[in-house]
Amino acid sequence: MKSLESYQSCVNDALVARLQQKNFDEPAGLYEPCKYILQNGGKRVRASLVLLASKMFSGSFEKALSVALAFETFHNFTLIHDDIMDKASIRRGIPTVHIKWDENTAILSGDAVMIIAYRFFEEAGENVMKLFPLLNKTALEVCEGQQYDIDLEKAALQDALVTESVYLKMIELKTSVLLAACLKAGSIVGGANEVDAQKMYEIGRLLGVAFQLQDDVLDTYGNEKTFGKKIGGDIRVNKKTYLLIKALETLQGEDKKQLSSLMSETAGNENDKFNAVVSLYNKADVKGQTVALIKEYFVKAKTLVDEIAVPETQKQELRLFMDELLNREY
Repeated sequence: MKSLESYQSCVNDALVARLQQKNFDEPAGLYEPCKYILQNGGKRVRASLVLLASKMFSGSFEKALSVALAFETFHNFTLIHDDIMDKASIRRGIPTVHIKWDENTAILSGDAVMIIAYRFFEEAGENVMKLFPLLNKTALEVCEGQQYDIDLEKAALQDALVTESVYLKMIELKTSVLLAACLKAGSIVGGANEVDAQKMYEIGRLLGVAFQLQDDVLDTYGNEKTFGKKIGGDIRVNKKTYLLIKALETLQGEDKKQLSSLMSETAGNENDKFNAVVSLYNKADVKGQTVALIKEYFVKAKTLVDEIAVPETQKQELRLFMDELLNREY
Protein backbone atom coordinates (compact mmCIF):
# COMPACT_ATOMS: atom_id res chain seq x y z
CA MET A 1 0.00 0.00 0.00
CA LYS A 2 1.37 3.37 -1.04
CA SER A 3 0.50 4.99 2.29
CA LEU A 4 2.80 2.53 4.07
CA GLU A 5 5.68 2.25 1.59
CA SER A 6 8.21 4.30 3.55
CA TYR A 7 7.45 2.39 6.73
CA GLN A 8 7.67 -0.97 4.96
CA SER A 9 11.17 -0.18 3.75
CA CYS A 10 12.25 0.88 7.22
CA VAL A 11 10.85 -2.30 8.79
CA ASN A 12 12.55 -4.50 6.20
CA ASP A 13 15.93 -2.86 6.70
CA ALA A 14 15.73 -3.01 10.48
CA LEU A 15 14.59 -6.63 10.54
CA VAL A 16 17.35 -7.78 8.20
CA ALA A 17 19.94 -5.91 10.26
CA ARG A 18 18.74 -7.51 13.50
CA LEU A 19 18.73 -11.02 12.04
CA GLN A 20 22.32 -10.64 10.83
CA GLN A 21 23.53 -10.41 14.41
CA LYS A 22 25.66 -13.35 15.52
CA ASN A 23 23.23 -14.52 18.19
CA PHE A 24 20.95 -15.65 15.35
CA ASP A 25 23.61 -17.83 13.66
CA GLU A 26 23.73 -21.07 15.63
CA PRO A 27 22.24 -23.57 15.67
CA ALA A 28 21.55 -23.04 11.98
CA GLY A 29 18.80 -25.67 12.01
CA LEU A 30 16.80 -23.40 14.30
CA TYR A 31 17.62 -19.94 13.01
CA GLU A 32 17.75 -20.47 9.24
CA PRO A 33 13.99 -21.18 9.09
CA CYS A 34 13.38 -18.16 11.32
CA LYS A 35 15.32 -15.90 8.97
CA TYR A 36 13.68 -17.54 5.96
CA ILE A 37 10.17 -16.42 6.91
CA LEU A 38 11.07 -13.14 8.60
CA GLN A 39 13.16 -11.90 5.67
CA ASN A 40 10.74 -13.12 3.01
CA GLY A 41 9.08 -9.81 2.39
CA GLY A 42 5.39 -9.52 2.99
CA LYS A 43 3.57 -6.20 3.09
CA ARG A 44 4.64 -5.43 6.68
CA VAL A 45 1.22 -3.84 7.22
CA ARG A 46 1.06 -4.54 10.96
CA ALA A 47 4.52 -3.19 11.72
CA SER A 48 3.89 -0.18 9.51
CA LEU A 49 0.71 0.63 11.42
CA VAL A 50 2.72 0.73 14.66
CA LEU A 51 5.05 3.30 13.09
CA LEU A 52 2.22 5.27 11.50
CA ALA A 53 0.40 5.57 14.83
CA SER A 54 3.53 6.60 16.69
CA LYS A 55 4.23 9.33 14.16
CA MET A 56 0.61 10.48 14.30
CA PHE A 57 0.93 11.35 17.98
CA SER A 58 4.60 12.28 18.33
CA GLY A 59 5.74 13.44 14.90
CA SER A 60 8.31 10.62 14.59
CA PHE A 61 8.32 6.84 14.45
CA GLU A 62 11.89 5.81 15.32
CA LYS A 63 11.12 5.21 18.99
CA ALA A 64 8.47 2.66 18.01
CA LEU A 65 10.68 0.60 15.70
CA SER A 66 11.44 -2.23 18.12
CA VAL A 67 7.72 -2.52 18.95
CA ALA A 68 6.92 -2.64 15.23
CA LEU A 69 9.46 -5.43 14.77
CA ALA A 70 7.91 -7.29 17.70
CA PHE A 71 4.44 -7.24 16.15
CA GLU A 72 5.77 -8.15 12.71
CA THR A 73 7.69 -11.07 14.19
CA PHE A 74 4.69 -12.25 16.18
CA HIS A 75 2.58 -12.15 13.01
CA ASN A 76 5.10 -14.37 11.22
CA PHE A 77 5.05 -16.82 14.12
CA THR A 78 1.29 -17.24 13.57
CA LEU A 79 1.87 -17.80 9.84
CA ILE A 80 4.32 -20.66 10.42
CA HIS A 81 1.86 -22.51 12.64
CA ASP A 82 -1.17 -21.62 10.47
CA ASP A 83 0.60 -23.09 7.43
CA ILE A 84 1.19 -26.35 9.30
CA MET A 85 -2.46 -26.58 10.38
CA ASP A 86 -3.74 -25.64 6.92
CA LYS A 87 -1.25 -27.94 5.18
CA ALA A 88 -0.31 -24.96 3.01
CA SER A 89 2.60 -25.49 0.63
CA ILE A 90 3.21 -21.90 -0.53
CA ARG A 91 3.56 -18.65 1.41
CA ARG A 92 4.44 -15.39 -0.39
CA GLY A 93 5.31 -17.32 -3.52
CA ILE A 94 7.85 -19.72 -1.97
CA PRO A 95 7.58 -23.03 -0.06
CA THR A 96 6.29 -22.79 3.49
CA VAL A 97 8.68 -23.57 6.34
CA HIS A 98 7.30 -27.04 7.03
CA ILE A 99 7.58 -27.92 3.34
CA LYS A 100 11.10 -26.56 2.86
CA TRP A 101 12.27 -28.28 6.06
CA ASP A 102 9.78 -30.46 7.99
CA GLU A 103 6.98 -30.07 10.53
CA ASN A 104 9.16 -30.52 13.61
CA THR A 105 11.54 -27.83 12.40
CA ALA A 106 8.63 -25.53 11.62
CA ILE A 107 7.07 -25.99 15.07
CA LEU A 108 10.35 -25.33 16.88
CA SER A 109 11.33 -22.40 14.68
CA GLY A 110 7.84 -20.96 15.04
CA ASP A 111 8.24 -21.07 18.80
CA ALA A 112 11.61 -19.33 18.46
CA VAL A 113 10.08 -16.61 16.28
CA MET A 114 7.53 -15.92 19.01
CA ILE A 115 10.30 -15.61 21.59
CA ILE A 116 12.23 -13.26 19.27
CA ALA A 117 9.11 -11.08 19.24
CA TYR A 118 9.27 -10.88 23.03
CA ARG A 119 12.96 -9.98 22.81
CA PHE A 120 12.09 -7.04 20.56
CA PHE A 121 9.44 -5.95 23.04
CA GLU A 122 12.05 -5.81 25.80
CA GLU A 123 13.49 -2.76 24.03
CA ALA A 124 10.32 -0.70 24.54
CA GLY A 125 11.76 1.03 27.61
CA GLU A 126 9.23 2.75 29.83
CA ASN A 127 6.35 1.38 27.74
CA VAL A 128 7.14 -2.29 28.35
CA MET A 129 4.65 -2.69 31.20
CA LYS A 130 1.84 -1.24 29.07
CA LEU A 131 2.70 -3.18 25.94
CA PHE A 132 3.28 -6.69 27.26
CA PRO A 133 -0.33 -7.09 28.50
CA LEU A 134 -1.54 -5.85 25.11
CA LEU A 135 0.60 -8.37 23.25
CA ASN A 136 -0.41 -11.25 25.54
CA LYS A 137 -4.11 -10.41 25.26
CA THR A 138 -3.81 -10.20 21.48
CA ALA A 139 -1.82 -13.43 21.18
CA LEU A 140 -4.43 -15.38 23.11
CA GLU A 141 -7.26 -13.84 21.09
CA VAL A 142 -5.54 -14.83 17.84
CA CYS A 143 -5.43 -18.42 19.13
CA GLU A 144 -9.14 -18.19 19.99
CA GLY A 145 -9.86 -16.94 16.49
CA GLN A 146 -7.92 -19.83 14.98
CA GLN A 147 -9.97 -22.28 17.03
CA TYR A 148 -13.22 -20.69 15.87
CA ASP A 149 -11.91 -21.04 12.32
CA ILE A 150 -11.17 -24.72 12.89
CA ASP A 151 -14.61 -25.26 14.45
CA LEU A 152 -16.33 -23.57 11.52
CA GLU A 153 -14.30 -25.59 9.05
CA LYS A 154 -15.36 -28.85 10.69
CA ALA A 155 -19.02 -27.86 11.08
CA ALA A 156 -21.70 -28.93 8.63
CA LEU A 157 -23.45 -26.09 6.80
CA GLN A 158 -26.61 -26.81 8.79
CA ASP A 159 -24.77 -26.63 12.12
CA ALA A 160 -25.95 -23.97 14.60
CA LEU A 161 -22.35 -22.70 14.76
CA VAL A 162 -22.42 -21.53 11.15
CA THR A 163 -23.89 -18.06 11.67
CA GLU A 164 -23.07 -14.49 10.75
CA SER A 165 -22.28 -13.58 14.37
CA VAL A 166 -19.85 -16.47 14.89
CA TYR A 167 -18.11 -15.75 11.58
CA LEU A 168 -17.69 -12.07 12.43
CA LYS A 169 -16.34 -13.02 15.85
CA MET A 170 -13.86 -15.39 14.22
CA ILE A 171 -12.44 -12.83 11.80
CA GLU A 172 -12.30 -10.20 14.54
CA LEU A 173 -10.17 -12.47 16.71
CA LYS A 174 -8.10 -14.07 13.98
CA THR A 175 -7.37 -10.93 11.96
CA SER A 176 -8.54 -7.60 13.31
CA VAL A 177 -7.37 -7.67 16.94
CA LEU A 178 -3.77 -7.75 15.74
CA LEU A 179 -4.26 -4.69 13.54
CA ALA A 180 -6.01 -3.03 16.47
CA ALA A 181 -3.16 -3.84 18.85
CA CYS A 182 -0.60 -2.45 16.40
CA LEU A 183 -2.38 0.90 16.17
CA LYS A 184 -2.79 1.06 19.94
CA ALA A 185 0.83 0.08 20.61
CA GLY A 186 2.15 2.74 18.25
CA SER A 187 -0.16 5.28 19.87
CA ILE A 188 1.15 4.41 23.34
CA VAL A 189 4.77 4.78 22.24
CA GLY A 190 3.84 8.05 20.55
CA GLY A 191 2.50 9.44 23.82
CA ALA A 192 -1.25 9.23 23.18
CA ASN A 193 -3.54 9.47 26.18
CA GLU A 194 -5.50 6.38 27.19
CA VAL A 195 -8.73 7.53 25.54
CA ASP A 196 -7.11 8.18 22.15
CA ALA A 197 -5.05 4.97 22.33
CA GLN A 198 -8.24 2.98 22.85
CA LYS A 199 -9.95 4.79 19.99
CA MET A 200 -7.03 3.81 17.77
CA TYR A 201 -7.52 0.20 18.90
CA GLU A 202 -11.18 0.35 17.91
CA ILE A 203 -10.29 1.87 14.54
CA GLY A 204 -7.96 -1.06 13.90
CA ARG A 205 -10.61 -3.57 14.96
CA LEU A 206 -13.18 -2.08 12.60
CA LEU A 207 -10.73 -1.88 9.69
CA GLY A 208 -9.58 -5.47 10.25
CA VAL A 209 -13.10 -6.88 10.06
CA ALA A 210 -13.85 -4.76 7.00
CA PHE A 211 -10.62 -5.92 5.34
CA GLN A 212 -11.48 -9.60 5.79
CA LEU A 213 -15.02 -9.08 4.54
CA GLN A 214 -13.51 -7.38 1.49
CA ASP A 215 -11.32 -10.43 0.92
CA ASP A 216 -14.43 -12.63 0.95
CA VAL A 217 -16.05 -10.43 -1.69
CA LEU A 218 -12.90 -10.11 -3.79
CA ASP A 219 -12.32 -13.86 -3.85
CA THR A 220 -15.62 -14.25 -5.69
CA TYR A 221 -16.14 -10.93 -7.47
CA GLY A 222 -12.65 -9.42 -7.66
CA ASN A 223 -10.29 -8.60 -10.49
CA GLU A 224 -7.51 -11.21 -10.51
CA LYS A 225 -4.89 -8.67 -11.64
CA THR A 226 -5.53 -6.30 -8.73
CA PHE A 227 -6.51 -8.94 -6.15
CA GLY A 228 -3.30 -10.86 -6.73
CA LYS A 229 -4.66 -14.40 -6.79
CA LYS A 230 -7.07 -16.59 -8.71
CA ILE A 231 -10.73 -15.79 -8.21
CA GLY A 232 -13.07 -18.45 -6.87
CA GLY A 233 -10.73 -20.27 -4.51
CA ASP A 234 -13.14 -20.13 -1.58
CA ILE A 235 -15.92 -21.71 -3.60
CA ARG A 236 -13.68 -24.42 -5.03
CA VAL A 237 -12.64 -25.63 -1.56
CA ASN A 238 -16.08 -25.14 0.03
CA LYS A 239 -14.78 -22.51 2.42
CA LYS A 240 -17.32 -20.96 4.77
CA THR A 241 -17.16 -17.25 4.05
CA TYR A 242 -19.44 -14.38 4.96
CA LEU A 243 -20.93 -14.59 1.45
CA LEU A 244 -21.87 -18.24 1.87
CA ILE A 245 -23.27 -17.81 5.37
CA LYS A 246 -25.29 -14.76 4.31
CA ALA A 247 -26.62 -16.56 1.25
CA LEU A 248 -27.75 -19.52 3.34
CA GLU A 249 -29.53 -17.12 5.69
CA THR A 250 -31.18 -15.28 2.78
CA LEU A 251 -32.15 -18.02 0.33
CA GLN A 252 -35.17 -20.25 0.83
CA GLY A 253 -36.48 -23.58 -0.41
CA GLU A 254 -34.81 -25.18 -3.41
CA ASP A 255 -32.29 -22.37 -3.81
CA LYS A 256 -30.97 -22.95 -0.29
CA LYS A 257 -30.87 -26.71 -0.83
CA GLN A 258 -29.00 -26.28 -4.11
CA LEU A 259 -26.42 -23.98 -2.54
CA SER A 260 -25.88 -26.40 0.34
CA SER A 261 -25.44 -29.24 -2.11
CA LEU A 262 -23.01 -27.31 -4.33
CA MET A 263 -20.90 -26.21 -1.36
CA SER A 264 -20.64 -29.79 -0.13
CA GLU A 265 -19.29 -31.17 -3.39
CA THR A 266 -15.69 -32.35 -3.58
CA ALA A 267 -15.71 -33.41 -7.23
CA GLY A 268 -17.14 -32.19 -10.51
CA ASN A 269 -16.46 -29.32 -12.88
CA GLU A 270 -15.04 -26.38 -10.93
CA ASN A 271 -16.16 -23.74 -13.42
CA ASP A 272 -19.72 -25.04 -13.49
CA LYS A 273 -19.81 -25.10 -9.70
CA PHE A 274 -18.41 -21.58 -9.45
CA ASN A 275 -20.93 -20.19 -11.92
CA ALA A 276 -23.84 -21.93 -10.21
CA VAL A 277 -22.83 -20.70 -6.77
CA VAL A 278 -22.30 -17.13 -7.99
CA SER A 279 -25.73 -17.22 -9.62
CA LEU A 280 -27.26 -18.09 -6.24
CA TYR A 281 -25.14 -15.46 -4.51
CA ASN A 282 -26.46 -12.89 -6.98
CA LYS A 283 -30.01 -14.02 -6.31
CA ALA A 284 -29.44 -13.42 -2.59
CA ASP A 285 -27.59 -10.14 -3.30
CA VAL A 286 -24.86 -11.15 -0.89
CA LYS A 287 -22.34 -8.90 -2.61
CA GLY A 288 -24.56 -5.88 -2.03
CA GLN A 289 -25.25 -6.85 1.57
CA THR A 290 -21.58 -7.43 2.32
CA VAL A 291 -20.37 -4.23 0.67
CA ALA A 292 -22.98 -2.29 2.66
CA LEU A 293 -21.69 -3.84 5.90
CA ILE A 294 -18.09 -3.05 4.94
CA LYS A 295 -19.02 0.60 4.43
CA GLU A 296 -20.69 0.64 7.86
CA TYR A 297 -17.41 -0.44 9.45
CA PHE A 298 -15.51 2.25 7.55
CA VAL A 299 -17.99 4.97 8.53
CA LYS A 300 -17.60 4.02 12.20
CA ALA A 301 -13.81 4.01 11.87
CA LYS A 302 -13.76 7.40 10.16
CA THR A 303 -15.97 8.86 12.89
CA LEU A 304 -13.44 7.72 15.48
CA VAL A 305 -10.58 9.26 13.50
CA ASP A 306 -12.47 12.56 13.59
CA GLU A 307 -12.56 12.31 17.40
CA ILE A 308 -8.80 11.77 17.90
CA ALA A 309 -7.34 14.79 19.69
CA VAL A 310 -4.49 15.66 17.32
CA PRO A 311 -4.35 18.22 14.47
CA GLU A 312 -5.95 17.13 11.23
CA THR A 313 -2.61 17.26 9.40
CA GLN A 314 -1.34 14.46 11.64
CA LYS A 315 -4.24 12.20 10.65
CA GLN A 316 -3.62 12.30 6.92
CA GLU A 317 -1.53 9.13 6.66
CA LEU A 318 -4.15 7.14 8.55
CA ARG A 319 -6.93 8.56 6.38
CA LEU A 320 -4.98 7.69 3.23
CA PHE A 321 -4.47 4.13 4.46
CA MET A 322 -8.21 3.82 5.12
CA ASP A 323 -9.09 5.19 1.69
CA GLU A 324 -6.77 2.66 0.05
CA LEU A 325 -8.49 -0.15 1.92
CA LEU A 326 -11.97 1.07 1.09
CA ASN A 327 -11.20 1.47 -2.60
CA ARG A 328 -9.87 -2.03 -3.23
CA GLU A 329 -11.50 -3.13 -6.49
CA TYR A 330 -14.50 -5.46 -6.44
